[in-house]
Amino acid sequence: MKKIVLLALINLSTLGFAQKIYTKISDSKINQERLQVAQNFINQYLDKCKNKDYTEFKDFIISKKIEKEVNEGREKACLGTENVKILGLNSVYIQNYSKDYDPVELFVYDISDEKYPTHKYISTWVYHDKNVIGGLWISEEKPIYKKKKKSE
Repeated sequence: MKKIVLLALINLSTLGFAQKIYTKISDSKINQERLQVAQNFINQYLDKCKNKDYTEFKDFIISKKIEKEVNEGREKACLGTENVKILGLNSVYIQNYSKDYDPVELFVYDISDEKYPTHKYISTWVYHDKNVIGGLWISEEKPIYKKKKKSE
C-alpha cells in the first residue's frame, strides 16, 4: 500500500512541474480590446493569404522580431492556408515568464482546414503594451508547452 501511495505522489509531483509556460485566463477576465485585435489580425492575415495580397499590414503594430517574416515572407507562409476556417475562440493564456515585466497573451482559436485536417488551432500573441502582435501559428496542438528537445 505504501508503494502505491508513494508512486501516486511521485506522479502528482511530476505533473505539477510540467513544462507549461502559460496560464489560462478565465473567460470573464479576457481583455476584450486585445481579443478584438487578435481576431482582426488573424482574419486579415487569412484574407490577405486567400486573395494573394502580400502588402504590409497597416492597421496593426507588428513586433520587430517578426515584422520582416510577416511582411516579406508571407507568400511562402500563406501556402496551404486557403481553406482555413475559424470556428471560434478556444482559450486565452498569459505567458508565465513575462507577465511581470512584458506581459503577452496567447489567443487560441479552433479552425478547420480541408487541406490539412490535422491542423486544429490558429494562435496569435498580443503584447499588453500597445497591443503589439508578436506572432501567428497554425498547429495541431496548442502552443502552451515548452518543446521537448529530441535526444539523438
